[in-house]
Amino acid sequence: MKGYEDAANGDFIERVEAISSADLLRPVTKHIPKQPCRILDVGSGTGRDAAWLTSLAHTVVAAEPVDALRQAGMAKHPSPNILWVADALPELSHTISLGQAFDIVLLCAVWQHLNDVDRRTALSVLRSLTVDGGKVIMSIRHGAGAPTRPVFPANVENTVRWAQAVGLFAVDETKTQSVQSRNHQAGVTWSWLVLQAKSGNR
Repeated sequence: MKGYEDAANGDFIERVEAISSADLLRPVTKHIPKQPCRILDVGSGTGRDAAWLTSLAHTVVAAEPVDALRQAGMAKHPSPNILWVADALPELSHTISLGQAFDIVLLCAVWQHLNDVDRRTALSVLRSLTVDGGKVIMSIRHGAGAPTRPVFPANVENTVRWAQAVGLFAVDETKTQSVQSRNHQAGVTWSWLVLQAKSGNR
């Protein structure tokens, strides 16, 4: 995505890395297993969250389409427990080719970059990558995005309805303020949505 390629040349990476994953993910930490598990981090950016998750003994596949961000992540967070993949929603074809299914699928600040048609496709793909009983955890942005990157309005209700149609059922929703000061000042808020994959719906 060109907007992120361009941003990577500025202070974007520094700003992203300055965010505490523990703080950012606190609303959904209870849904991440205590025991080691397999996690897919979709749109992993610089690998900030992937690195934090591996510090908790999890193994992570980090799917990031932007070369500059993925390469920065590989340099900043070298770990044998992070497998980097050049991939993006809605298809995640390279990730699918790995032949793995995940206990947790994380989408942090990704959903706003997909239009509604792609979101419906993406939910079916995400279900196929989630083990029965596993969870898809996503943040849904409310408010304007950066003018240099495509941002589409999203709402929780549509996402929940489309997810249910493919066997992902909402089990938690938490509304939060933005942790980035400039977004907070611009009135950006987020909804953390947790969807559980129910058996028999693959």
